Amino acid sequence: MSGFAGTGRATLLRENQQVFLWQNEPVAAGTLSAAYELARVSRSFYPWGLSVEVKFSANPGAFEIDLMAANNDSAANYYQIGSITTANAANVGRWDMPAGVWPKYVAGLVKTLTNAVNTTLQVTR
Repeated sequence: MSGFAGTGRATLLRENQQVFLWQNEPVAAGTLSAAYELARVSRSFYPWGLSVEVKFSANPGAFEIDLMAANNDSAANYYQIGSITTANAANVGRWDMPAGVWPKYVAGLVKTLTNAVNTTLQVTR
């Protein structure tokens, strides 16, 4: 299972790349994913932008996936910058980081998940 690897172990995520924080795996509520360091995009108006997509293997029931961010790669420093609480008929939900939100590190947190389903959480730069 892809969990938080520890302080200072975030992998660099560059522009036009995608990574999986979880890839079709069971994830318990309260689990913080592996973290990624966002490479700065060379545009002053949106230097850290990303989108996040969650896909469940079946109906997840009530859920909340929090998008976490930090300026220092330490589990204690991560704070919520957004959340996904709804999914479409295909069990897919999405979140786009708004302009003006510029964390250096990102991770995902399964805050709640009612049904026992596999979770895929993908981040796209």
